[in-house]
Amino acid sequence: MIKFTAIGKVKSKFKKPAGPEEMKNNESIIEIEAQYKDGLYKIEDYEYLQIVYYLHQTEGYDLISEWRVGPRRGVFSSRSPRRPNPIGVTTVKLLKKEDNKLFVYGLDAVDGTPVLDIKVHSELMDETSSLATDL
Repeated sequence: MIKFTAIGKVKSKFKKPAGPEEMKNNESIIEIEAQYKDGLYKIEDYEYLQIVYYLHQTEGYDLISEWRVGPRRGVFSSRSPRRPNPIGVTTVKLLKKEDNKLFVYGLDAVDGTPVLDIKVHSELMDETSSLATDL
């Protein structure tokens, strides 16, 4: 059995999902639950964060589906929110921290979305050009 506990919720002007371009070009607030507030210590030292969240308004999924643009794709070769495990991951810009609130830019999550985890964006761990090989 897998069990997750939300550490906070998203505050957004979007009540329902909209196009990703529209949603990502807005500011949101992530409000962290009081018992996890100390986990935000020194988070403002980072410009970018990775937000892991539960896509609570998503229902069902298709393993292969029509993509918004282009050919049919498998769910694991897309960014579709309709997934076997409806979990979203987005890198956002941290604008500021006030108490237990993170003001961020670029989060494509609707109002009330449960936040499962926050990780700092690390140039060392998240940079992809170092993965190039001559295999």
